[in-house]
Amino acid sequence: MPFDWLNNFQRTMEKADDYADKTLAAYRLGIKAGGSIRGVSVSVAENCCADAKMLPEGTVYLPDAAPRLPLPTCSQGRRCPCVYRPVMTYEEGAE
Repeated sequence: MPFDWLNNFQRTMEKADDYADKTLAAYRLGIKAGGSIRGVSVSVAENCCADAKMLPEGTVYLPDAAPRLPLPTCSQGRRCPCVYRPVMTYEEGAE
């Protein structure tokens, strides 16, 4: 994947207290503006907590309904390796 370095960088950064608020607000604006973003997904890492592994794979959330990262029970706290990813309307399987 061409952006593996970015994925690795984002997964190792400590999340700010407002990570979920800022990230989901940006995706919310993208949807409201009529762009190609149809929602967000949670990209879990191999070394994520047990609760993150329980999130349904491939679920597309509207920003207001997305789980807050880091999850409240995450054992890694602000070092949580899970991240939000936009889901685009042009991606395979998009409706």
